[in-house]
Amino acid sequence: MNICLVHEEYPSETNFGGIATYQKISAEEYVRQGHNVIVICRGLTKDYEYTENGVKVYRLFKEECDSKLEAYTKYRKKIADLLLKLQSENKIDIIEVPDWGAETVLFENDRKVPLVVRLHTPLKVWLNYNRSDFGDVTEKMLEWENEMLLKADLVTCCSQALKDIICDEFEIEEGNILVTPNPANITNFTYDTTVIKDDTVVFAGSMEERKGVLVLAEAVNYILEKYPNFKIQFIGKDTTRNNKNISTIEYVKEIIFDRFLGNLEFKGQLENSELNHYFNKAKVGVFPSIFDNFPYTVLESMTTGLQIVGSHNSGMREMLKDVSALYISGDAKDLAEKVLAKIELSKSHPINYENIKTVKNEYSAKTVCAKMLNLYENALRKYELTKVLQSVFPNECISEFVREFNGVANEVYNVKTESGKKIIIKKYTRNVNFYLSDKLYELYEANDVKVVRPINSKAINLNNVYYNVFPYVESVDKYHIKKEFLLRLLLCDRKVDVQENLMEKCDYFYNSLKDVLELNCVPGFELNLVLKTYEKVRNSRIFKETYLNHGDISLGNVLSNGEDIYLIDFDETLVSSFLYDFAVIIIKLFVEDNKVKEEYFSYFKDEIQKQNQYSDEDFSDSIKFYLCKILLEKFYLHYTKAIDLFSPRQQNDCYKKYLNILIDFCGGKEFAWEC
Repeated sequence: MNICLVHEEYPSETNFGGIATYQKISAEEYVRQGHNVIVICRGLTKDYEYTENGVKVYRLFKEECDSKLEAYTKYRKKIADLLLKLQSENKIDIIEVPDWGAETVLFENDRKVPLVVRLHTPLKVWLNYNRSDFGDVTEKMLEWENEMLLKADLVTCCSQALKDIICDEFEIEEGNILVTPNPANITNFTYDTTVIKDDTVVFAGSMEERKGVLVLAEAVNYILEKYPNFKIQFIGKDTTRNNKNISTIEYVKEIIFDRFLGNLEFKGQLENSELNHYFNKAKVGVFPSIFDNFPYTVLESMTTGLQIVGSHNSGMREMLKDVSALYISGDAKDLAEKVLAKIELSKSHPINYENIKTVKNEYSAKTVCAKMLNLYENALRKYELTKVLQSVFPNECISEFVREFNGVANEVYNVKTESGKKIIIKKYTRNVNFYLSDKLYELYEANDVKVVRPINSKAINLNNVYYNVFPYVESVDKYHIKKEFLLRLLLCDRKVDVQENLMEKCDYFYNSLKDVLELNCVPGFELNLVLKTYEKVRNSRIFKETYLNHGDISLGNVLSNGEDIYLIDFDETLVSSFLYDFAVIIIKLFVEDNKVKEEYFSYFKDEIQKQNQYSDEDFSDSIKFYLCKILLEKFYLHYTKAIDLFSPRQQNDCYKKYLNILIDFCGGKEFAWEC
């Protein structure tokens, strides 16, 4: 899969916050799991590109402009231009962008790949907790974020807490947002057994009102009354995001009693290695956000085994799984009481091993990113199926889809649209001769045999892959196929003036295998038996005939809605002997314990001979040829590793069954041993 992550934050040049950490961890893990990843982010001084740890990074410079809105718009236009170029070069299959900033919004009209929006905290929610002004860009950002959310093919969210708020704020149905946590950074953050803890309470995060630092400042006065020798460390960049629009550090100093100011340490923004050291050294970590989604600082501190106090009004209640670790958001006294309790706990339990275990088991990059990749695959599939659907029903959208079948030659999807339509979409993963299937539809219908033919007049080509859209036919009962119905199919005048096409395919399998000495667990005599039998029967006069055959008449391909009987699945339609479908019907429907049921073989043979000049040997050759065709194809696909003959799925249609029937038709075990 070719994955493109788009957002200005990406370490180390734009390591501004949690989105940067998320993108870095995710991008490199996707590469480790075998995918191609492009990151489009911001360059602080110029446009340039490079590859780092397998990730292709494009950095785009945001130029200075007369207004912030102009700068934001020009930057998003640069992103759109680059995405258009990458899309035209088939370098992206799917795009993920965070809600914050809606950076792909100007690419929307040209987009031909699915878009995933990752909810971190959109501006609309952020403004509820930060009394700060973004100036002339505020309204446009809100408009962009709303537009992008509504047009996304998939919306994912890092916590249930954030999802609940988003559903309310944007009036989005709960089922349209999928919750998956952020992956943890267990590379840069670890429990260090060599570090000795000291009397410190540590806060890490941006110095802003939403992060709860003003509440913490009030709580510090209670905490230091009880433990006057403790240090309170604030780690993170200073901002003016508060109700006074002043330095938040200065605001904190205004709140804390003068006699405790000497206990404060403001460390600024630190590298991960330094932050890891401070987490290991502290006795308690406090993360008092008024609201927060799924803060990385909490995940990182959990990895070190730090005793933690977090906010109930956040994703922390999902992360910490410990009521005693959560304070009532905004309540300084409750925060102080929770921190004091954790200081006491740290005396007997300096390390919280449960937190270390939780991060390892639930939030590792390998585990989380594997879940995200599954969501990407589903988004890709839904996007693809929607495009196919809308080529037939322009105004329809998919509400549900289920993959009913995934074979070597095709995939079948049961689709329900938002208006309630039920349809079947078939994707062909191998070449199909749609001209032949169309001819057979017409031939059967002319002989009063009902068929399920595509709604589309010709096969739909999407990115050089072909699809058909079929009406859904409810099968109320598994129809017991009557001999008379099958005989009617066989006796249709199916003669066509078309060059035969089956022998060429079988010859290809034969020629690919005839010099093979080993076939990976398939005994040599079995392969040799099939090859020698094919050599003998391929020149039979009956295979010079040109008759249309369905090629796969089986129980699963005959449907009944209680009144009518329908024949489906015409993608194996082929030109061969008049007796080819006779062989298919016998092998598909009338075999028991690896033996052909003689009464059915005789019945169809006798009825066909009443109207056609075929010898007993011709009927036998048709059976042998069909069995060779099945076995040669299975052996070839096994040889080329397209399938595993010994997998549980293939064992459900075990090649040994066909081999035993072939041996029986060729004269028994003596013939097999001769081969």
